Amino acid sequence: MIETKKTICPLDCPDACSIVTTLEDGRISNIVGDPEHPFTQGFLCKKVRTYHDRAQSHERVLFPQKRVGKKGDGKFERISWDEAWTLLVERLSSIKSEYGGEALLPYSYAGNMGKVNFHAGDPFFNTYGASQLKRTICSTAAKAGWTLHYGANPGCPPEKARDADLIVAWGINIKVTNIHFMPFVVSARRAGAKFVVIDPYRNVTAEAADDHYKIRPGGDTALALGILKILLEREKLDNEFIEQYSQGFDSLKAYVESIDLETLIVKSGLESARVRELAELFAKYPKSFIRIGIGLTRNTQGAMSVRAITCLSAALGLFDGRKGGGALLSSNAFPTNSQILSFSSMIGNPTRTINMVKLGQALTDTEPPVKALFVYSSNPLSVAPDSGRVRRGLQREDLFTIVHEQFYTPTTRYADLLLPATTSFENEDIYMGYGHFQMGRIEPVIEPRGEAISNFDLFQTLARKMGFSDAAFRQTASERISTYLPAISGLPEKHRAEGIKVGDIITSDLFDVGGDFSSFDGDKFRFSVDSGDLEVPAIPCLLPNKEFDDIEITKQFPFAMITPPNSELLNSTFGERYPDKTGVVLIHPDDAAALGIKDGDRSKISNGRGSNIRLAKVSDKTQQGLLVAEGIYWANDASNHSGINDLTSQEITDLGEGGTFHESRVKISKELAVAEVPRT
Repeated sequence: MIETKKTICPLDCPDACSIVTTLEDGRISNIVGDPEHPFTQGFLCKKVRTYHDRAQSHERVLFPQKRVGKKGDGKFERISWDEAWTLLVERLSSIKSEYGGEALLPYSYAGNMGKVNFHAGDPFFNTYGASQLKRTICSTAAKAGWTLHYGANPGCPPEKARDADLIVAWGINIKVTNIHFMPFVVSARRAGAKFVVIDPYRNVTAEAADDHYKIRPGGDTALALGILKILLEREKLDNEFIEQYSQGFDSLKAYVESIDLETLIVKSGLESARVRELAELFAKYPKSFIRIGIGLTRNTQGAMSVRAITCLSAALGLFDGRKGGGALLSSNAFPTNSQILSFSSMIGNPTRTINMVKLGQALTDTEPPVKALFVYSSNPLSVAPDSGRVRRGLQREDLFTIVHEQFYTPTTRYADLLLPATTSFENEDIYMGYGHFQMGRIEPVIEPRGEAISNFDLFQTLARKMGFSDAAFRQTASERISTYLPAISGLPEKHRAEGIKVGDIITSDLFDVGGDFSSFDGDKFRFSVDSGDLEVPAIPCLLPNKEFDDIEITKQFPFAMITPPNSELLNSTFGERYPDKTGVVLIHPDDAAALGIKDGDRSKISNGRGSNIRLAKVSDKTQQGLLVAEGIYWANDASNHSGINDLTSQEITDLGEGGTFHESRVKISKELAVAEVPRT
């Protein structure tokens, strides 16, 4: 029997694509993008086109297993779920009895973006009294910078870009991380619009653009303020918007006028003529649309960069509802009450909070120590910064590690108990995109494979076996969705009253392509803010980056390194497709020549935190002094059993306590073969 069912991509991507699956006798034979969805528009990205093969792979983890070898060997024996539940309950009960609830640390993020499965463990850990996990690894700096000035208002709908005369991709590789925005770019360009990219290296989106501005890593604040200064001097700002819909501009104006333009230009990394050229584009095209990337915030002044770009957007009047004009970071189309979603009311006595960015520190240097780690919807040994330190923590014999996973990952190798997880094709959930204004609901497309269970069923069952009696632990997934509906703003009244049906394409009430700023909820745009924190400047301003601008670190490690995504991986998801791949590192031809590195050479990147082996790609796509290592490939023999995040820091961003993955100082050398090693 052949039938079709709709579902939604669960991965951490702004597009949250609607998918049409074709089933033959209960097995998925094909998936395509939903042609009825206004953002998906009938196509899927390269990574997800064969996502059903991943779900149906024979390499899936399908049964509970316990460790039988040494930690890190990845050797397990199959056990029954009864044995697994008994082991879980006994170990977690004894750990709480001996060390207290805080000795248990959950670790999860956006391996599944469905609200039910993302928050599935929260009620359990709240009741247990576990350490609270601060989930800050991705976008908190961007959100903090944006909302500080713009409030909780939604970003401009991506559809507005169709009518733009100028589209600027600022720090975002759209063709890799936001592919469904590209049709709006294509449509605008056919009508005569210009498309430019601002990014430290010439990625695939930059190659497809009309122009590329190769900014210095971390130079975004300087560039935004430099453009603002030029336009202010030329009286090309939107004074009507500034006067009617904003406050505090005089403070920013005074700062911008006081700082030397050449200082801003040098800090941006661009030539003076190129900065002036960009300013002229904004002056020439009032119908400008700026697509802001979250990646540009992954440094120690990341939130400041978003603050500067957001204030530039406002000074240009891009939030006034004009046709084709706008700025989009995250759509924020369905703002949620996190206290309801995470069942915060179930927290008993306050417990410590541990930032997920600092997992390495938490596992090796936290008192009282973490005695149990519960990992789900994440692969921390690949994605957490300073991964060498994470690895040392996972090797502790006194740490009981539970991993709920779909595949054997670098993290599962250190599990004491490995539990099989379902994929989104086997789950019930609700999803909302952060790059568009739609949301939807899914039901299982296929039956769970083997003995796999969802995050939701895992924690509901475990809670009951632990004797937790709260009503929340008796809910079904459907009932949990109903519980969440009142927590979702932007949900149309019809769906608030009648619920959400599978297949519904729900557009947020906040969606308004043509509405002006005054129709948004919230106060006026704030160019100057009082955050209540004396260490947070009231206005966007130039401040040094901790590692990039440290003179002593630079002497020892002369290269800046960034670790952007590529088209093969989504964070570390799909790593099982490339078991022997190390990835490449882009190095500028002048740097390669000086170090004797040739294209294709195995090269060792290192700093005080660790090292990683990659194949050199000699290319002028990057700039002198900058190494670009795309993709989080899994540690393997070829990579010297390390990942690129062995090199990244546990330092956090200026706001939001996010990760600083794009601010590492390193050195690089050719990795000599055994026959080439000189005798001593």
